[in-house]
Amino acid sequence: MNQQENEVHLALSGRIVFEQDISVAQGALVISTLQSSSGADVPLPGPEPPALPPVTASGAESEPREVLAIEEGSRPGQVEGPRQALERSDAKTITEKMTAFAAYLLHAEGRETFTQSDIRRLFQRARERLPSHFSREFDKAVRAGWIHEGQEKGQCYLSDSASNVIEDGFSGLRGRPGRKRDSSAPSAGKSGRKKARTVPVPEVFAEFDSIPSEIDGVIPYHRVGLKRDKLLWALQLARVLDLPGLQSTEVAWLTDRLGDAIPTRDMNGHFKGLQRSGYANRSMIGNIMRITESGEEYLRTL
Repeated sequence: MNQQENEVHLALSGRIVFEQDISVAQGALVISTLQSSSGADVPLPGPEPPALPPVTASGAESEPREVLAIEEGSRPGQVEGPRQALERSDAKTITEKMTAFAAYLLHAEGRETFTQSDIRRLFQRARERLPSHFSREFDKAVRAGWIHEGQEKGQCYLSDSASNVIEDGFSGLRGRPGRKRDSSAPSAGKSGRKKARTVPVPEVFAEFDSIPSEIDGVIPYHRVGLKRDKLLWALQLARVLDLPGLQSTEVAWLTDRLGDAIPTRDMNGHFKGLQRSGYANRSMIGNIMRITESGEEYLRTL
């Protein structure tokens, strides 16, 4: 079928005269328009309107959004801030609050070490009153063995025993209420501090008539500031005395003789700090603590 067979001739006359060859489809549309009732709107061919999105039932999206909000919320065990660290640990005293803040820095912020200034900052963030004798209270946490002094001056880290106080609380660290005082323990002095308990002379020191308090090239023991460094000083003295190393109980006895005892409960924490720095290690035989060459060099810089 050629193009002419697909066309018709349209001729209109009236107020105007119109003649033109149009396609069969256009002719059919004109005839349909003329035969329709007056005033009826006949849509002309054109592009179809864009399809509207399907109407969903009211509230259909609300449930997934709520589920998503729950999933994006706090996960079990996650600590959202220092205030929540206090609440979960049930910290009561200032010392306990300091320890809980230290645990928050470890678990929530990934901080292995911290300073007293970091703990002060968390007191403010948690809207807790800043202790008037801050350093004194901080020293209590150190003496309790919950916080240890770190490698550098002013740097501290949380002890293993207190690392889970946010989850487990302080019940396992607090002394038993109403516990009777050990009658065999020496009485407290005028300063209020308990004197170190007298222990038998360890076998490794039995043959020594006296214990030196000074080492050539190293500052005297009483001038060493950090307990961690005091432990290193004691291990250096053991090497000077040709001892292979020292056990924790032997270090406790030696440091007591030197005038500032390191409790055995704190020994492991201090040793780990020295070990991480490469200043001390343990022997495979007897598990005794020894100073390294790096530890000797460090001591000479104090």
